[in-house]
Amino acid sequence: MIATQHQALALRAAGDLTSARRLLADAIIAARPAYGEDHQDVLATGHLLARLHREADDPAAARRVLEEAYAAGERRRGEADPLMLALSFDLAGVSEELGNRHEARRNYSRVATAGSAVLGPDHPAVRAARQYLGGSAAAPAGYGPSPGGSAA
Repeated sequence: MIATQHQALALRAAGDLTSARRLLADAIIAARPAYGEDHQDVLATGHLLARLHREADDPAAARRVLEEAYAAGERRRGEADPLMLALSFDLAGVSEELGNRHEARRNYSRVATAGSAVLGPDHPAVRAARQYLGGSAAAPAGYGPSPGGSAA
């Protein structure tokens, strides 16, 4: 799955966002039976696919992928897992983009609460989530935690 992620990023860099997204979507479908839908690599590939959907100006597709990945990982990982926090952060951003402030607040709340303990109170995603919840402008896209827990 990691090799597929790298291949998709190379396709994106070459300007072929459509093929990159198709490659990732196909890889997720193929990997689920063997690895399980909540496997770290399956979830991380979904996270990348959602980011590419947003880059392609398709926030509805990004939201669908993020919601599916979050639901799959939630059962085993819990909301304090760094990858789950990354999914929550991006789901909050896409929800805000689509005008669903309730969903945005719910996901930013997860990041602000669980992220502080896991990532640290000064992590960019935690600060952005708290800023959003404080009533200021929407948190910037792309500052969520990566699967390794660092800023993207």
